[in-house]
Amino acid sequence: MSPVELCWNITSYVSIIVQLIAAGICLGIFVLPYMPGRSKAVKAGAAYGVVMTVLYIMPPRIDNILAYFIGTLSAFAVMCAEDRRNINQKIFLSVTFFSLRWLSASMTGIMDRFFDIVLFNPGLTARAWLHYGLYVAVRILSILFSFLLLLLSVKAVNRAYESRDRYMEKRELVMLSVPSLSGIAGYAVFHFYQIKSETTGFYDALCFLYYLISVMSVLAITIIFQKWKTSQEEQAGHELLESQTNAIKTHIGEIEKLYGDIHSLRHDMGNHIQMIERLMGTGNTAEASAYLGRLKTEWQELTPEIRTGNPVTDMILLEKKKEARMRGIRFECDFRYPENTKLDAFDVSVLLYNALNNCMESINGKNPYIRIQAFRKNSIFMLIISNSFEGRIPINPADGLPYTTKKGDGHGIGLKNMQGVAKKYMGDLSFEQNGNEVTVGIMLQIA
Repeated sequence: MSPVELCWNITSYVSIIVQLIAAGICLGIFVLPYMPGRSKAVKAGAAYGVVMTVLYIMPPRIDNILAYFIGTLSAFAVMCAEDRRNINQKIFLSVTFFSLRWLSASMTGIMDRFFDIVLFNPGLTARAWLHYGLYVAVRILSILFSFLLLLLSVKAVNRAYESRDRYMEKRELVMLSVPSLSGIAGYAVFHFYQIKSETTGFYDALCFLYYLISVMSVLAITIIFQKWKTSQEEQAGHELLESQTNAIKTHIGEIEKLYGDIHSLRHDMGNHIQMIERLMGTGNTAEASAYLGRLKTEWQELTPEIRTGNPVTDMILLEKKKEARMRGIRFECDFRYPENTKLDAFDVSVLLYNALNNCMESINGKNPYIRIQAFRKNSIFMLIISNSFEGRIPINPADGLPYTTKKGDGHGIGLKNMQGVAKKYMGDLSFEQNGNEVTVGIMLQIA
């Protein structure tokens, strides 16, 4: 074997390995927004690159599409091992990457065939080293084209798909996977016909166009899905706010009734005092004591256990305290509604409702408890709500909110509503877990 031929073989061998490693990098970039930590995404990309390289280096050689499938399956296994949440979403990522990788490689292969027409011109093949130099240039261009095409494709899908922290339903998985599977099926048909008929030229151009349209279809369906999902979440958010508004109206009605009863009791207080005086004056001490006891009980029933300085928040906290008592949960409340501020009672109700509902859903442990604290310092109002929780709550590093892993529509809307209220007052939400306690902190600027 001549030196030139040896260089050709080494270049061809190395360039394919570089392409496989580049594909692994693209996979890592693709799954990064969906994994809890950069290291986990790097492991998935590395697994793909290593497996594909090993399958290429070690005999016996297997069919390309089977090799791509094994490589993608290995990356999927690593993703599931590192993070077992939202398996349907990981299937979507694997299927989509498999399709985009295969389609981009097919388009690159068509480009290579057009370059080969020029590269293997009889006039060039006679000048061995010049011919080799052009081959190296073509291989570099091919690697760059394949890498950039795949990178732009996965970045476009990531940009279009915004519901990455939401649980993916099976119907959503099917909807998003159809264009990817259609692209692969179309490739199989085109490739089979091309082998049988040995057609090139215009047929290659037609194949390239189909592959490009398939990639665009994956992106288009993702955009359509995201718009539908956003519309669905907005509707669920409106419905949640409407239900909370109705609940607050109900509380206001209860408050009005409570104040009416208190007013009636105060109005009759003079009559009650006269009755007690008559009973005491006639020596009926026992009856006077019983009458006073009934009056005291009635007064206690009308006087709320929690007094925050705002009747609406009083009723919300009383309702949650009753719920906690029925479930055997210790309920500690140190909340005082800030006075003389621009803070709207409805906004505070949204925060309390959603935060306490989340606590009630997630609380566990032998001695469950919920603790509410609030304080004001100058123009800053802090609301801190803690609850017992045994286990780990994964936090999304992108927005600092817990991942939503519950199935069904509407989950995670409460957190978004809370975040919306916080931003309205130029504040923010924070979540942290210390041992077996989860705490949400809400900061608001109220002056």
